[in-house]
Amino acid sequence: MNRSIESILRFVNVTASGLLAGSLGFGGAALMPGWEHEVSSREPRPYGGMSTGYFNAIGPVALGTAVTLAVGSRQVRPFKRVLDAATVVGLAGVLAATVMVTVPINRELDAQPASDYPSDRQHSLTRNWSRAQAVRTTLGIGAFVCAVASNLANGRR
Repeated sequence: MNRSIESILRFVNVTASGLLAGSLGFGGAALMPGWEHEVSSREPRPYGGMSTGYFNAIGPVALGTAVTLAVGSRQVRPFKRVLDAATVVGLAGVLAATVMVTVPINRELDAQPASDYPSDRQHSLTRNWSRAQAVRTTLGIGAFVCAVASNLANGRR
């Protein structure tokens, strides 16, 4: 891959990874496909009910550019390749945690009728969702930090 394409991919990767990490910590929704099913139907939708098509693309764009950089970058230092691979692992972990943990838990919680006192099952699901959210946020922020560090590392040998 030539240097200008790699520079563009690195810029897109850092931008998309930063947006994803910010959405996990502050936006109220992971910008990965399926995040709109995380929000309870009883709560107002984040982002003011805007079209979710663009938001759903941020996570896959971050993951796709990270994979492309990890696989396609030539003549870069091994440390930079390790950072690119760590970015891929972090972003893949965010996607996996979203699709396989938080979305199913939210669907189950949303399907249960409202009650004055939460059951043990609801309490357990809420606790598991909180743990998954903490792991997901840590992975997203870690992926962003690795992407930034990879950009700042000396590029060529």
